[in-house]
Amino acid sequence: MTVHQPWDPLKACIVGRSYPPEFYDDISNPAVREPMQRVARETEEDYQKLISKLEEFNVEIVRLDLSDDKNNYCDPNTGVVNMPPPMCPRDFSASVGNKFYMPGPDWGENFDVNQLYWSMMNGDENAQWRSEVDKLREETLAKYFEDLLLPGRPISMKESYDSFRKRDDMRNYFLHFMQGVDREEVEKIIMAAEMNTIGSVTKFPSNKQFYPWQSTQKWLDKNNVEVVYDQYINTAALWRIGKDLYFNYVNIMNAWNKESFMKKWERMFPDYRVHGISTPGHGDGAMAPVCPGLIISIDPAMAFKDTFPGWEVVHLEGESWTKVAPFLQMKSKNQGKWWIKGEEDNQDLVDYIDTWLGDWVTYVEESVFDVNMISIDEHNVICNGYNKKVFDAFERYNITPHVINFRHRYFWDGGLHCITSDLDREGTLTDYFPDRS
Repeated sequence: MTVHQPWDPLKACIVGRSYPPEFYDDISNPAVREPMQRVARETEEDYQKLISKLEEFNVEIVRLDLSDDKNNYCDPNTGVVNMPPPMCPRDFSASVGNKFYMPGPDWGENFDVNQLYWSMMNGDENAQWRSEVDKLREETLAKYFEDLLLPGRPISMKESYDSFRKRDDMRNYFLHFMQGVDREEVEKIIMAAEMNTIGSVTKFPSNKQFYPWQSTQKWLDKNNVEVVYDQYINTAALWRIGKDLYFNYVNIMNAWNKESFMKKWERMFPDYRVHGISTPGHGDGAMAPVCPGLIISIDPAMAFKDTFPGWEVVHLEGESWTKVAPFLQMKSKNQGKWWIKGEEDNQDLVDYIDTWLGDWVTYVEESVFDVNMISIDEHNVICNGYNKKVFDAFERYNITPHVINFRHRYFWDGGLHCITSDLDREGTLTDYFPDRS
């Protein structure tokens, strides 16, 4: 298994999964139940169209899992859904070279909880520390939570932090456990810990939360793929262009600054040239390198001449949510988080999603899904629909577009690229910019 470039022939691919229509049977209000069941039904129909197209090119499909036991996703006492469906594997995983990066089996519900310190707290001797500083940070945070929190119950990070802060010893606590570490680095770690404990709610991790990834783990084990557990490496915010890796550092939900992340990535990928790029939202909703020499983008701010010298950039100027009137109507009610066509006047649905499914939806207006596409190989691309400027570029580069309309991308905040994740592509590592040092 290898993945070097996003246009090498695709051989194996993860495809996400949504809850089935019957998942919503218990909703008593038909104004809520029926739209959610329609979304579920149509989402799976579109998944099947995508899978059929990939299989035409002999791509092996690995679907994320759903448990038959609804209690794996709901609070058994209240019936409230506490886990969104595994729609977008791209957001949580990446194949880079011959390694696969993914969240670990002790991964918490929210990203502000690092898998490694949970593993350490649970006595996992195989936890892979990325550096001594990382190890000390995780050990310190583990002690912090171990001292303050009761195992086995939902925890409020803000509540815990506030109580700890009142004792006025957080900084001393960290400094004590991090003796011998550079003071500047300690201050960064303290800042990260402070930011990661404010205003968020999470649960102690369980195997239930890792359930969707079991099929992927089996495939990786069967193919003897080395797995690295790291939730901050994913190809929604990473472009693999041969010897060059471009990380979208802005979208990573952590208080570490850009420099800290760059050092981390340089340490993890010593055989690559590592670059930092800033885009609004997930990077694959802003820019798509579809073949050598061609980039489709909605972002005019990126320094393409420096980043991709000599490459053509098709800039979709004017492609934004401002021209979609029904979405603007819905935005006035839900702050631009989601859109289900035809439900703009359904206040019951808005209230239900805001109350019970608020953690499912993010800010869909960060992305324009015309650029969220999948290269099967250099000459075949799966895209969501027709765009003259894009299709003209495809013709110039001898690319055949294959249109799959993912109808509810605005609800799931994920396009065709998001709902897949590369496992294996045929090809060798290529240096597209050999003049770089």
